[in-house]
Amino acid sequence: LEAAVTTINDAVAAIHAAENSYEAAKLARVLRLETMIDIRETCDAAEEVVPANLWTLATYKELLFLDSHVGPGVEEIYD
Repeated sequence: LEAAVTTINDAVAAIHAAENSYEAAKLARVLRLETMIDIRETCDAAEEVVPANLWTLATYKELLFLDSHVGPGVEEIYD
């Protein structure tokens, strides 16, 4: 995980250091569509071995279905 954080930090720094917005966009695309997919495998593996009560971050499932886990529905808000 520490190596993944370093990889992300380096990629973000490269985006900010890009000579122009086109180069920054190309780097951001690689970060989002390639690097982050690879890093997700590492995070998923860690999530599998850490007990749920010790995992302090939202799981992928919780993030994906966030709207179904929290608070009132839209109907209740606008009634």
